[in-house]
Amino acid sequence: MGDSTKLITKCDKQPDLLTIEYIRLNPEVPVKGKNLEIEFKGYLSEQVPEGTQVEIVVKLGLVQLLKRKFDFCDKIQEIDEKCPIPEGEVTFHKEVELPNQIRKLYLYNNHTFSFTPFFSSLTLNATIAPGKYTVRAEIVTPENKRVTCLVGTTIFPRR
Repeated sequence: MGDSTKLITKCDKQPDLLTIEYIRLNPEVPVKGKNLEIEFKGYLSEQVPEGTQVEIVVKLGLVQLLKRKFDFCDKIQEIDEKCPIPEGEVTFHKEVELPNQIRKLYLYNNHTFSFTPFFSSLTLNATIAPGKYTVRAEIVTPENKRVTCLVGTTIFPRR
């Protein structure tokens, strides 16, 4: 993933249908209340068909907060994309406004977590506890071929 952000990496060295050239964030470290520009370029060796699933796992340190599967094709409609995604070059450029207020995460209460811009309907209502958060997203076709697997990491410091 050449000239990419260090906040998002591949899960492992396993070959995927999607070869990622780069993922760029501007600013590199997202800032609440500011716009975040996301740029992506890659290459699909096969079409991504209807029925493709994405599994999201969110952890705080070693504690799993959330594990859910979603229809990938339904989710990408939220960013004006649709399935099937044809084989070949894939590019994505989007600017999103990050909220001024960081939602609080109560780990044992009503869980809500926002994964905007990609998973705006997935919410976990809670206070962001300080610590290292990891979000893993694995996308798999109905034929059980892995499109990609990415891990995003961020740290919320104690105040």
